[in-house]
Amino acid sequence: MTEISNVHIENDKTNAPFLLSASFCGLIKFVGSYSRNCVVYWQFSPKEKAQTLLNQFYTKTEPHIPARNLFEAIETFWKQVAEVKKEN
Repeated sequence: MTEISNVHIENDKTNAPFLLSASFCGLIKFVGSYSRNCVVYWQFSPKEKAQTLLNQFYTKTEPHIPARNLFEAIETFWKQVAEVKKEN
């Protein structure tokens, strides 16, 4: 199990799918997700790599992420959000 101190926790509708798509490419590890108060939180490791990837994303120097990976990650994100809302 990954130490919680080395896990980046994300719930942003843009950042979470981007990091998930980066995990599809092997750039980061998707650790899991959980929900609290109808909010879905996704966990990625290592924390420093997640923060570096997000910085690259926002400065438009990100590594190449195939569009299909990004679209699949966005779809997965919204499906999980819908499931959590449906449960509550």
